[in-house]
Amino acid sequence: MTKTIKLYTVIIAKEVQRFFTYRVNIIAGIMTALLILAARYALWVALFATGNATQSSLIETMTYFVLCDIIRLWLASSYGNDIGDDIRTGDIAQRLVKPCSYHLLLVASFHASSITLTITRALPMLFVALVFIGLLAPVSVFAFVFFILSVMLGAVIYSLVDLIISYTAFWLTDYWYLSWFKRSLFTLFGGLALPIWFYPDWLANICNYLPFQYTMFQPLAIYLGRVHPDQIIYTFIIQLFWIGILLLAERTVWRFATKKLTVQGG
Repeated sequence: MTKTIKLYTVIIAKEVQRFFTYRVNIIAGIMTALLILAARYALWVALFATGNATQSSLIETMTYFVLCDIIRLWLASSYGNDIGDDIRTGDIAQRLVKPCSYHLLLVASFHASSITLTITRALPMLFVALVFIGLLAPVSVFAFVFFILSVMLGAVIYSLVDLIISYTAFWLTDYWYLSWFKRSLFTLFGGLALPIWFYPDWLANICNYLPFQYTMFQPLAIYLGRVHPDQIIYTFIIQLFWIGILLLAERTVWRFATKKLTVQGG
């Protein structure tokens, strides 16, 4: 266990150091975050000016999106590209026989990316949003604690869904669209492009039967007080249910994927 933790920290440290070697990465990250924030704010100001967005307020909507963007930096992994690259180059065969877990390498590399994006994107975006726009505080300390716990469970759900989709690269010669497909699912059914409270009833009902909204939308709904305190435990139960289902599916698909391994090139 100690060796695993040490290896995990070493991988993260090297990835972070490599990122900050080039200052342009820092500048580009900050500019990207601020441009996204400015564009989104201008869009929603215009929308609320029409008087059609009655399900929420501007400050609540901007709080939702700013926090959603920050959380997404820690959740939005790209395992499909990493696995696909390893299969295409043939490195997957060597990585699978190493004493270090292949999944540990994937997770450590992703967390290193999350740390750099937090510094260069999340923190500047949060600072500017707090100073120039204003964000809502959690409705209560109780809600904030359960928001953090729900985010952690949501991160597990996101990673499991991402891994299951990414494993299809073992059967495909082209894998570039896997990340696009995954983003599309979370964007539509997870409330990433639009909070689900703006959805028509029929689409919101579909989302209730899928795991995607339990990664970011439901934790943010808890933060904003849109989930009644009596329903928070029910949300946790649903998250744990999806974790159990997805974990079983992930282990099953992984077992079949490693048997199907076909290295293209390399």
